[in-house]
Amino acid sequence: MQTAAILGLGIVVLQLLSVLTIVQTVLLPVARRSAEDLSGLIIMSVQTYRQLGPDARPAFVRHLQRDDGIEIGPPPYRAPGFSRAKGPLYGRLLEGALSRRVGRKVQVYSLARPSSFWVSVPVAGHPVWVHFARRRLASSLPMGVLLIIALSTVALLVLTAILVRRVLRPLGVLSEALRTSWKSPLPDLPPRGAQEFHEMLAVFAHMRLRLQVMIDHQSLLLVGIAHDLRSPLARIQMALELLSGEIPQDLLEGMLQDTRRMSDLLSQSLALGRGLIARENDLDLVELLQEAGTEFERSGGRWDAVLPRRFPFRGDREALRRLFGNVMDNIQRHGGGEAEVRLWKEGRRKYLHFCDSGPGIPARELVKVLEPFYRRDDARGHGEGSGLGLAIARQIAEAQGMQLSLYNRSSGSGLCVELSWES
Repeated sequence: MQTAAILGLGIVVLQLLSVLTIVQTVLLPVARRSAEDLSGLIIMSVQTYRQLGPDARPAFVRHLQRDDGIEIGPPPYRAPGFSRAKGPLYGRLLEGALSRRVGRKVQVYSLARPSSFWVSVPVAGHPVWVHFARRRLASSLPMGVLLIIALSTVALLVLTAILVRRVLRPLGVLSEALRTSWKSPLPDLPPRGAQEFHEMLAVFAHMRLRLQVMIDHQSLLLVGIAHDLRSPLARIQMALELLSGEIPQDLLEGMLQDTRRMSDLLSQSLALGRGLIARENDLDLVELLQEAGTEFERSGGRWDAVLPRRFPFRGDREALRRLFGNVMDNIQRHGGGEAEVRLWKEGRRKYLHFCDSGPGIPARELVKVLEPFYRRDDARGHGEGSGLGLAIARQIAEAQGMQLSLYNRSSGSGLCVELSWES
């Protein structure tokens, strides 16, 4: 729309410049020449009229009216609309031409009905009123030029709108394809669009397929590595417990704590890898949220939920359970242990909000905390965690066709996790 407006504005400005050029080079010279010729005719007619006798004047007046469209007669002072011709450009040009020929100021008057010009020409100290209809000034050439410019402007604007729509509509389709989920089907381009847009969409589809394959391979690799490391880690923990009597107690506790952290990190890495591989089934989000809320209360948290009776969704049940669990666990660790959950829809868009009562996060870090292994210095008051909780939640959400974002509550206390999607 903005492109069409810019092109349309450029066309209008160009046509206005053309009109100004035509006015300066064609219309004004023609009008000046016409005013000079008409002023000469008027003065010559008035002088001839004054020189004729009373008996010959009526015939001369009829001849002048029939051949030249000029009439001689008293002015309609009391007629409505009779006033000084200040508006029309031709009236000012005619005043100048008459004044130069007579050698004194001559004023041109106009009458609204019938539309005409009136001039008082002084001859031998006596004024003679001359008038002629406005239609006498009509010129086919200037009006034809203006008509051609007006029609060409309209034609160019219509053509520009058609071309812009032809170009921008496929771009809108491609933009929509970029915003949708990886698993969503690609939209169809207009059949009569440019071939380059169809080739671009085909390249994008191939690139999306390759990226999806790469993500699946990386997920399988991550799951495999994390799974293979759990066995030697378990043996190390067992060995530490068997050697507990031969190792100083403080060193033993530190080593056991490190192995537990490694075990938690491997568990979260497994969850991250498995969350990228979605299995779709029909389920009820309200039921899943209630299960997550029950687990949250068992761990000591409190939650307030505003949920509909049922909310159907198609996705991976276990992945969504892990998603909700990670978000609620983040609230338990860093958000004060109090959660407010809201689920609703606006048109085709669905929203699920998890809000806590914690200190919130600075706006500059709202995106960074969603990256894997990113931990704030204070971690909102806690030193525990690996920095994978929200990253796993975002990865699972994207695999389920959702968008996850963070924002601070307007009251200044608390962070909200927003999940949104379209069905």
